[in-house]
Amino acid sequence: MKNSAIAALLLLVACSASAADDAAQWRIGASMSYADYKTDDSSVDDDGTGFEFFSQYRMNSWLGVEGAFYVSPDFNGDSDLNAAGGETETTYQGVTLNAIGYLPLPVEQIDFFVKAGYFNFFDVNLKVDGVTSDTGSDDGLMLGGGISVGATDHIGLRVEYDWYDLSGAEFYTVDIGVEYRF
Repeated sequence: MKNSAIAALLLLVACSASAADDAAQWRIGASMSYADYKTDDSSVDDDGTGFEFFSQYRMNSWLGVEGAFYVSPDFNGDSDLNAAGGETETTYQGVTLNAIGYLPLPVEQIDFFVKAGYFNFFDVNLKVDGVTSDTGSDDGLMLGGGISVGATDHIGLRVEYDWYDLSGAEFYTVDIGVEYRF
């Protein structure tokens, strides 16, 4: 029910925006994603580089909707900190859907933004000593913010911070990427 409510709220916000503004624009892009992951029991405290592909529709000068596909790095840890063995490897793969709010600036080529939405990591793999012991999914709230700077009329550079409300873990990413503006 929680997931359906978040998705319905995002669609309601997206549909209520006026598309009559001349800032309406499609954007696609890809980012390298530095990810930091720490479980609540401290069995995993690792970081690494993953990647993200995104598509965004900016409806007007202040609101947009974005969908993304994310693949995390392998996060390594130890399932039992007091015993030998039990080395773990955790990976996440999934999608996000976000509403994006742009902050008004007098400079046309720079966009500061905040975003909130829903993530669904539909492929969560946990391997212990090389054997897959749990494959599941995780979903919930995602918050973020960043800046997009237009390098040309169609190419932009993008830096952002994203936080995911994972069950049993702290997880955030810092993404650096390129976007194409139609």
